[in-house]
Amino acid sequence: MHEVPHSSFEAVVFDFGGVLITSISNQIGAIASSHGVETATMLEVIMGPRDSGPGHPWHRAERGEIAVSAIQELLDPWAGERGVMLRGDEIERVLAPGGYSVVGAMIDRIGRLRSDGYRTGLLTNTFAEFQPTMQRDIDFGLFDVVVESFAVGSRKPERTIYEMAQAQLGVDHGAIVYLDDFEQNLAEPIALGWTTIQVGDPTDALTQLDRVLSVR
Repeated sequence: MHEVPHSSFEAVVFDFGGVLITSISNQIGAIASSHGVETATMLEVIMGPRDSGPGHPWHRAERGEIAVSAIQELLDPWAGERGVMLRGDEIERVLAPGGYSVVGAMIDRIGRLRSDGYRTGLLTNTFAEFQPTMQRDIDFGLFDVVVESFAVGSRKPERTIYEMAQAQLGVDHGAIVYLDDFEQNLAEPIALGWTTIQVGDPTDALTQLDRVLSVR
């Protein structure tokens, strides 16, 4: 966790996968096991490297450059570099219904934050095709601001998407607390002055959030 001491916080921003719903890494772990490779290897094959280069198809789909249906056929070079032989159904398995659950405690906390006067935001890397599923599972009305990578043409960890979120929230960078499960998505907001919480266990993350917000 990175904190900006004695800041007056005005907004709390949440990632979607791994924060409001259980992590997509769970599905990828099962796929990795069926291929006999490490989860980290399969995660990089399917979702790309930690940085945000222009080439990986998952990254391109998250920026709205290609359709989700095009990802699978473009993964072979990435798999080949890591010695993984794909079966052709990996993306379908990752995105299959029922592969995750909503984290109710996080949803409840967002409602209380709004009641307490905080602005709330959703900042997520996602696909246009997945938006109806997200809106089915999570009430977007909980958020003052929703920033989706496919809609703005930028994805975490690219600085632009965080700057867009801050501008839409209408608060200073130092007034934002941000929860995300991927470490690589925290460096840029920290550099901008956000306070960040890396989410592993949701209960622990919410305890950290309460402690951070008590520093006024």
